[in-house]
Amino acid sequence: MFKDHHYLSGELSNASRCYVGLFGGNIVAFGSAMTMPNGSLNRAWREHRTVVLPDYQGMGLGVRFSDAIGQIHLEQGHRYFSRTAHPRFGLYREQSSLWKPTSKNRKLRTDVNHKNMFNNHYADNKRVCFSHEYVGKQQTGNNNDS
Repeated sequence: MFKDHHYLSGELSNASRCYVGLFGGNIVAFGSAMTMPNGSLNRAWREHRTVVLPDYQGMGLGVRFSDAIGQIHLEQGHRYFSRTAHPRFGLYREQSSLWKPTSKNRKLRTDVNHKNMFNNHYADNKRVCFSHEYVGKQQTGNNNDS
């Protein structure tokens, strides 16, 4: 239902957690997250896919759906990260108190070259991407992002 609508590919990792988003009783969004193996981060997850069906795009559902998935992980005691080249997602996160930029935000990742890892989707060393960590509602105090 969603595989033809993601800008990278319709492939999913077998290790991903999957979520669906409903709007007016209709399934309109799909999201997935994966553990983020890293020697210095414990209990870290990363966004793997977020897709909103074309008829529902442009309504702000994708960023809110991504926020909700991040909040679920935060409430489970995990850290949650996202790296995207999508301008809507990146610019939203730049302005949201729910997300904080990582040290790699808006930087060309010349320090990575995972040619076969994650099917070339995670470590993109050919374009500048947005990179953020979800910090959520619990740490932001008065939040006007919801």
